[in-house]
Amino acid sequence: MSGQKWRLILTLSLIVVALLAFWNTFELWTMSDEDQAVMKQEKPGELLELQQKAIRLGLDLQGGIHVVLRVKMEELDRGAAEGAVERAMQVIRTRIDGLGVAEPNIQKQGDDRIIIDLPGYTDADRAEELIGQMAVLEFKLLENYDNASLLLKKIDSVVYRYELAQAGEELPVEAEETPEETVAEDTEAEVDVMADLMGDTAADTLDFGFDEDMGASEDLNPFSSRLDTWLSNSTTRSAWPGYAVNKRDRQRIDRWLNLPEVKRLIPVDVQFAWSTRVEIRDNREVYDLYLLERKVKFVGKYLENISLGRGQMGGNQVDFRIASDGIGRFAQLTGANIDKPLAVVIDGSVESAPFINSKIRGSGTITMGGSATIEDALNLKIVLEAGSLPAPVEIIEKNIVGASLGADSISKGFYSSLFGLALVLLYIGVYYQLSGVIADIGLIFNIFFLLAVMAGLGATLTMPGIAGIILTIGISVDANILIFERIREELRTGKTVRASIDAGYQRAFVAIFDSHVTTLITAGALFIFGSGPIRGFAVTLFWGVTISLYTAYVITKSIFDVRKAYRKLSI
Repeated sequence: MSGQKWRLILTLSLIVVALLAFWNTFELWTMSDEDQAVMKQEKPGELLELQQKAIRLGLDLQGGIHVVLRVKMEELDRGAAEGAVERAMQVIRTRIDGLGVAEPNIQKQGDDRIIIDLPGYTDADRAEELIGQMAVLEFKLLENYDNASLLLKKIDSVVYRYELAQAGEELPVEAEETPEETVAEDTEAEVDVMADLMGDTAADTLDFGFDEDMGASEDLNPFSSRLDTWLSNSTTRSAWPGYAVNKRDRQRIDRWLNLPEVKRLIPVDVQFAWSTRVEIRDNREVYDLYLLERKVKFVGKYLENISLGRGQMGGNQVDFRIASDGIGRFAQLTGANIDKPLAVVIDGSVESAPFINSKIRGSGTITMGGSATIEDALNLKIVLEAGSLPAPVEIIEKNIVGASLGADSISKGFYSSLFGLALVLLYIGVYYQLSGVIADIGLIFNIFFLLAVMAGLGATLTMPGIAGIILTIGISVDANILIFERIREELRTGKTVRASIDAGYQRAFVAIFDSHVTTLITAGALFIFGSGPIRGFAVTLFWGVTISLYTAYVITKSIFDVRKAYRKLSI
């Protein structure tokens, strides 16, 4: 009787623990899509916590993104390459945490690859931008306007000759020189008035002055005629080399800048850099092109306490504080360049180029263009908080699983599991009569405990995982069949019910234990050496087999111990 008592106490305790572990999963799975949408809007933190405590669904069940990255180790020296993949994984994990993905799967594969699974997240463009971005933040000054104008004039001459050669035309003996484009004083005065009215002291936008329909070979200034100077300081009335380029002309400007003859003209201490995104000016889609000093004046590693903010004109911005070891450098930089633009450069593209109004000591702001959305600002905040990658990465594989496909997989997996379970329960109940019903009870406990363990461990359920649950059903039934057949054999020899039950469990134990242990070894190997869905299958198989041993030799045996007092056994 003492044996019965400890089995009952242990089983009841496990049932209570399992209910607690499975409660969050039950609450989440029974919540309607509408309720989840409302909770996401009103209590996003609670929903995320609930998702993290419940059984998580893999990519194949709820949709998401699967990405394989390759870290370009060849671009690192031997010292920097050591541990580069692990550092890249940490940076990527920090960035992905900012996306609010309940449980991303990030793991190393081989020597230079990283596998990333983002269950439930389907914004592939944003994920790719965050994951693959180097996020090297640099602060640079702009070249002065006079030097930039001289450079543009030289580029015009080279591009003009190039386009004539491409058109098969000869250079005129005496080409008319066109004066450089200058900003008219009356236009400047008008812009200054508008700046005072709008309260904008950073930069002003002028009208476009180039002729879009003119062919390159017909234009004596083919390069500069497609650039419109827009960056100027209304306080000092000085222009700076920040040019607006029509969106459709960007490819052409890039092609010209990459000509070997043009590259030789550009001094080594300056560089052209595009804006990070398209802006809308005068009802036109334009990119901004800046001429920067190549020397880096300040780097992003000194930024801390990064947060989102709103500018005076309502635009998005990212606020930051300077770390103690960088305050002096940033104060020196800003103090020596008041009324000059300071370009914020991320991975070679200019996020913004605000003017320095005063010496900045403790905190600063990265202003963003008028077309920047709150998501753009949030992305910038995320990558700055996570830091830059230790090496460039490339995406070599990207798969997107739609949510509808995941829902279809869940539906099919759920109903196939129910159908298979119902057939097994019916067959065992009919063939072994009352003993079969007892085995069915043990089987139901087996599945319940398995789901509770997965919820408690925070395991991820995949389609292979569902296959592991179905396989567990078969293994559990097989253990009961071995026991029942042994009991039948003992009854045929004329033994009593009590003796037959004891002998049946004792003689079947070795065979059941051996088969379960070999299966556990296989599941362990799959978990250690497998990845993704394979590990999901291994987890469900391992715990299913372990629980099967408990239900067979504790739960069902407890019921059979009560039946030892019977004269006949329904089996």
